[in-house]
Amino acid sequence: MLLAFDASQIPAYFIPALGPVLKWCSSLESLTEELEGGQTSIYDNYKFLTKEDLEKLNLTNLIGTNLLRAYMHGFFIDFRLYKKARLLFFLLFLVKDIMQLKNSG
Repeated sequence: MLLAFDASQIPAYFIPALGPVLKWCSSLESLTEELEGGQTSIYDNYKFLTKEDLEKLNLTNLIGTNLLRAYMHGFFIDFRLYKKARLLFFLLFLVKDIMQLKNSG
């Protein structure tokens, strides 16, 4: 993609989502493939939660333990633990709704 600015040079940008690379800039394709490569980070198996999210899932008692990693304005939690906590939260919410329906009807 070529963009015209108020400059003497016209910059060219390659956006992989728009289509294949042109022949005259084939070096860009190898560069983007390297960048897209399966780089893993230490936080791939973690979910970021704020303190409000922890309160909603009733996980505030885990603050200060090795199950949560404090990071900036929130915490990282193991994704498997997060899925279990979220499942329990929704199940308890569902049970409360069922009990309310039984009591009202």
